[in-house]
Amino acid sequence: MRKSYAKILMSLEAFFGGFYVAVTRGLFVPMLTYSGYTLNMMSYVTFFAALMNVILSYLIYNYPGFLARNIKIKLLLVHGLERLLFATLPFLIGTPDLLIVVYGIALTITIPVGVLLNVALLNVFVQEEFVEINVLRAALGAASSLLGSIYSIFMTALIEAPTSYYVAYTSSSVVGLLATAVLIYYDVPEDFRTLRKIEMREEVEVKKTNTFLMLILMMSGGNLVGLAWPQLLKSMNSPLYIAIALNLAGNLGGIVGPYLWKGYRAYVLAIATNVAFTSAIPFLSNPLIHVLVSAVLSATFIGANLIASAIYSKYVESLGIIKASTFLTSSSAVGLLMASVLGRYLPDVPILVFSVATLLKLLALFVCVLAIPETAIVPPRTAYGYGKLVYSISIIGYTFTVETSKRVFRLFIQLVALTLLLTLILLLYELITILSTV
Repeated sequence: MRKSYAKILMSLEAFFGGFYVAVTRGLFVPMLTYSGYTLNMMSYVTFFAALMNVILSYLIYNYPGFLARNIKIKLLLVHGLERLLFATLPFLIGTPDLLIVVYGIALTITIPVGVLLNVALLNVFVQEEFVEINVLRAALGAASSLLGSIYSIFMTALIEAPTSYYVAYTSSSVVGLLATAVLIYYDVPEDFRTLRKIEMREEVEVKKTNTFLMLILMMSGGNLVGLAWPQLLKSMNSPLYIAIALNLAGNLGGIVGPYLWKGYRAYVLAIATNVAFTSAIPFLSNPLIHVLVSAVLSATFIGANLIASAIYSKYVESLGIIKASTFLTSSSAVGLLMASVLGRYLPDVPILVFSVATLLKLLALFVCVLAIPETAIVPPRTAYGYGKLVYSISIIGYTFTVETSKRVFRLFIQLVALTLLLTLILLLYELITILSTV
């Protein structure tokens, strides 16, 4: 496939997909918030979805062979199914339990969608080309997201809820299916196992882990802000369209953001700016200022994504194309899981919630300036030393968590078995008692 043709198809996919995502994702939290869902309830909705995403990401990373065959068929299947499931969400607002399940499945499907899209891109575009196509897709996606946000505002302003939700979700999902149709013409290998196995150097392992950690921290902070912001605006008695306008402004920022930052140093500056504006959110009393801040946050958040894209595309041969794609996609799932857990247990106090979000992003900034050689402000050898320290702490924490989880799971199974055994004994006792009285 010619790269120019591939670029046109992937650009169209990003454009149609951007509109669909802007409506279905951008309207979701405000829709539930103004339908009576609290931050606690919202955390329940997102926790199940995030947990399923993390589990699926883990399985794909460790068993990539499942996605390595019949790639195009699987991409088209999950790409289209995701859009059909999201179209049903506004019809399930009155049944929270069913909403949690359907939303969880819909959001989980986005993991293989993202992985397979990245596989399709990395199969054609390499290193700098991969970063360039991502910048182009981000800009086009943001432009169409702008249209999607304007559409959402008009729908909610002109049509009463919940009818406005039904119309917005159904129509945007149809547009999303146009993105699926575009992919029919994109040439993807039928069987793409893996690149030849290369033993990963310690340096690559350290960079991979620390970049992933940075991305998770930024995603966690960003998702926590996304969950709490509509709640804050609602407490300020702002109308629903103001909460949706946050997404509109964010899409404007997303259009210009990719072109504002060039090179690793600029990416770090973008993250630092994002941290500063996040810390200011709970102190802003004018809802319109919140809309402006949303544009700034979107324009600067791209710095973290560009760092990760540049580093993973550089080491795709060492990581393997599916594993590299999984790293880029799964960070949002882990970030959403962390934000959901924090939203579940943090008190509903805006200054505290946004302070935690700021802290998470600040930690991501520290990882950038100290532990990733490409972005560090210290000499490369020093950055590599700090990077190994962060890497070691991360691995120790991961190992402890996995081992503890295994033990807890085994204990859970044993307790379940014991409970079933006791129940069976009680039933037999009751049966014997009944028979003895006959």
